[in-house]
Amino acid sequence: MSSVATPGPASVSGRLCFTMIVLILATTGINGTVHVSTPPVVEAEIGKPIDITCVPEISTPSSVKYVQWFVEEKNFRKRIYFQDGESRIVDNETDYTGRIKVDENYTLTISSIELGDEQTFLCQVGAGPAGSDEGTTELKVFDAPELPEIFPNEASISVLEKEPSQIATCRTRNGYPAPSITWYKDRTPLQATTKMDNKMYVTSQATQEPSGLYTIVSTLHYAPEKKDKDSKFYCEVSYRMPLGVDKMKESQKISVSINYPTENVEFVFQPSVLKESDNVSMECRSDGSSNVEYTFYRVLNGEEEILESTGNTFELSGVQRMDSGVYGCKVLDFDVLHKDFNANKTIIINYLDSITLEPKGPYTFTVGAKDKTIHCSAKASQQTSVIWKKHKKTISSENVLQLPVVTFDDSGMYTCEVTVQNIPSLKRQKSINVLVKGSPEVNCTERTFYKNGPYVNLTCIFKGNPAPKVTCSGGKKVPAVRTHQQNNYIVVSELILPLTVEMLKVTCNGTNKHGSKTHNFTVDGETVAVSTRSPTAETVAVSTRSPTAGMSHTRSSGGMLIIVIVVCIILLAFLGAVLYFLYKKGKIPCGRSGKQDITRTDAHDDIVVEVKNDQKVPEETVLLQGVNGEKKPPNDQ
Repeated sequence: MSSVATPGPASVSGRLCFTMIVLILATTGINGTVHVSTPPVVEAEIGKPIDITCVPEISTPSSVKYVQWFVEEKNFRKRIYFQDGESRIVDNETDYTGRIKVDENYTLTISSIELGDEQTFLCQVGAGPAGSDEGTTELKVFDAPELPEIFPNEASISVLEKEPSQIATCRTRNGYPAPSITWYKDRTPLQATTKMDNKMYVTSQATQEPSGLYTIVSTLHYAPEKKDKDSKFYCEVSYRMPLGVDKMKESQKISVSINYPTENVEFVFQPSVLKESDNVSMECRSDGSSNVEYTFYRVLNGEEEILESTGNTFELSGVQRMDSGVYGCKVLDFDVLHKDFNANKTIIINYLDSITLEPKGPYTFTVGAKDKTIHCSAKASQQTSVIWKKHKKTISSENVLQLPVVTFDDSGMYTCEVTVQNIPSLKRQKSINVLVKGSPEVNCTERTFYKNGPYVNLTCIFKGNPAPKVTCSGGKKVPAVRTHQQNNYIVVSELILPLTVEMLKVTCNGTNKHGSKTHNFTVDGETVAVSTRSPTAETVAVSTRSPTAGMSHTRSSGGMLIIVIVVCIILLAFLGAVLYFLYKKGKIPCGRSGKQDITRTDAHDDIVVEVKNDQKVPEETVLLQGVNGEKKPPNDQ
């Protein structure tokens, strides 16, 4: 602790002695200098520590040194620290007692900066005979303001006002030094002045709180336009922090309720494409925001018929084609009563009538009939497209179903589908049943196969309308025939028989009220002969298929003929060899020609007889020696 003592005789004599020593040293030429360096300005943030350096430079060595730190308050210097040799004292009852310390390099550290610390600090260093010096530092204090608050004007602002209206007020608190406020619209700064203007100006007020910090309040006055109806307004607080750093904080963005008169009116309806039974919603749109009234109407016989509505919408439910016409709306704006706002559109209700078929039916045709057609059409508000389907498959993309030659397969359910081309959801369809009548037709097939023995499968498909009644007979050895009806005009019969040597005859007959058809099978171990008659019979010879290694092969009648011819040639060759042998033994007398040597070497060339039929078969060749050296014609050989 520092103390203040009344100077006595000893202290006076000490001072006098010290002064005399200094004068003696000066007069004897022993001089020295002291220079102290401190930063001219130090910036600090409130609540954070700060260091102020003090660097002495002494020209001559001296062991007598002292250091003192002072603070200037209103042109009055007050010491806050003293150091002499090993003695270090922090002065009591100052604003820095308990908040400062000085290190071995004489640097002053303030632990927590306060607003009142914005003063001038002095560092004084004495070096005995070398003298003393001091340096000064100005401490600048900064504090960031709070996030700015914005308070919009709750009342609506009209663009018809002749003077700028209050838009909002912005307030920021506890900043130091006093911050500044800038106004923005859609991120564009507003060049507002503090003087009243016809377009825009601001009023600002700065208040220093008891804490010494500043509160800034700024109010924006602005004359809005219609284009500002969707704009966002906000304020920005700019302030500076230590080391020359400029910072800013933004407030929330607000919208301002702006009233502007009507300039245009639009009439719309949904859905844009209408058909009968739809619900229609009509809307009248005004581009003004002021208080307006809406009136809907319909034009009938050249006059406007008022429609009862509420607000700016009107509904029609379950519309019909008769509801087509001109609809519109009118807007009455009380801010511009001298203007008439009107808009209208023509609404078309599309329709599609029931489908008409020509001829009307019933659609019963006789098998074999030619050039049968069915026309499909429907009246509509727009162009239509027509397709014909059978069993969900499109068979024609025209409005005419054509049957060039009627067959039993033309029987069935047909659907005509009519669609309005520009409105896919507007469609109709109508189904008809085509009936083809006629006496039975039959198509029979046989198939041989091997399964623990040779078998033949006899299948007949009868077509007719009414569906034929099918019966098959072949005696007691023929098993029951499996018969099933595929649809209303096709009946299938199937019979499986083993192939044996014994011949069997099977007859299948299909009958309806228009006639009958019979098919005959002849089955034995070699062939299966089939015939169909109605009324005359046709006969076809079909070879059996002999099984080999579990598979069936077919031999044609031509193949059988080739085998017979080859066998005959072999027999003839054998017979010729026997006759020649008997001749050599003398068992057979010879005529004149027989006296000649049949072994002559000058005989003519050998005769080759080649037998062929229409199909490619193995060739058989017989070599005969000519008699009396003459070639015999083939018929004589």
